[in-house]
Amino acid sequence: MRLPIVLCLLCCLSGTAAAEPDWSAHVAPYGQVFPALELSQARRPDLPATDHVLGNGSGLIAVRVRAQHANERVILSVAVPELGPPQRFGATLAQADSDYELHPPLAWDPANLRALGGARATHMDFTLERDGSEAARRETAISLRPLDEALYFVRDGADSADLSWIFAAYVNEHDAVVDEILDAARASGIVENFQAADTNSIYRQVWAVWHALAAHGIRYSGADPAIERGPHVFSQRVRFLGETWRDASANCVDGSVLISSVLQRIGLRTFLVLVPGHAFIGFTAGENATAYLETTLLGAHVEALAKPPAFAGDRANSAERRASLASFNAALRAGAARHAHVAAKLDGRHRPDYAVIDISAARAFGIQPIESASVP
Repeated sequence: MRLPIVLCLLCCLSGTAAAEPDWSAHVAPYGQVFPALELSQARRPDLPATDHVLGNGSGLIAVRVRAQHANERVILSVAVPELGPPQRFGATLAQADSDYELHPPLAWDPANLRALGGARATHMDFTLERDGSEAARRETAISLRPLDEALYFVRDGADSADLSWIFAAYVNEHDAVVDEILDAARASGIVENFQAADTNSIYRQVWAVWHALAAHGIRYSGADPAIERGPHVFSQRVRFLGETWRDASANCVDGSVLISSVLQRIGLRTFLVLVPGHAFIGFTAGENATAYLETTLLGAHVEALAKPPAFAGDRANSAERRASLASFNAALRAGAARHAHVAAKLDGRHRPDYAVIDISAARAFGIQPIESASVP
């Protein structure tokens, strides 16, 4: 997951330009703005000036400008009318008659974006000052996408960009909802604490989390989250944890993101597994062992087990616990079966249908939870 390279590829695939001899503005992909892509990434250091790329923004919104003289000072202002005052970015163009690309870091306000609701046709205003004098303005028509729309794949002919890591940005191990779930899991009596010691204790802790979700009334929803299914753009809605918890309803992606958030918090490594039209979750269950959960069984009624599995110990001693244990055990079995069925296709090839997102690896590469994103 080499994010700068992936995003540069995306920019090359699909940009709209207000063409001018000395500078032009570009918005990728295809004139659409996905703030989630910006907010999900920790700020990177500026690239060296010799690369002729200035600024630590993602590059999805960029301005290409030719220096009129050595050490020319430029200030770029970027504004979307619905999102407040312009944001300004300054840079020095060291070499005369050389082309530079400005990648302004944009301080999107998550609360502002969530208030917008759905996608909106609008425009982005660009103003470039040269050596203290305003040179010109550009206006580019855009489609401003909502914060809960995850762009996960872009295709342009034979070229493509795999952005499935965006789903890791909807996992938020620090969300207040996670605290509520863990408090409820402890109160269930299935576990006293969350300190993984062996495989059985790991399964018991995940069962306690599953039990807390069932006790809250979380139920699987078959609503289709897809927004765009190609041929060029692939995106879908992913609800934030507070919305899923409040509505007590979760489709496969919402449920996987919610459970992943909790398990990451207690120190387990989790994986979001994407297959055509579906998602489920994997988690570390001991040394060199991974278990899988089919989240469509959240809230499902499953016949009680004749004999509790070993990890349950003596904790399956009430009707509620036996019910949640039965659905949890069924979810484990279904998850393992589904993974076995698709494992050969989870080969790392860049395509929109199959992907495994390692949340811990995504964090190491700078993908952060959207709702805890800080303003630069």
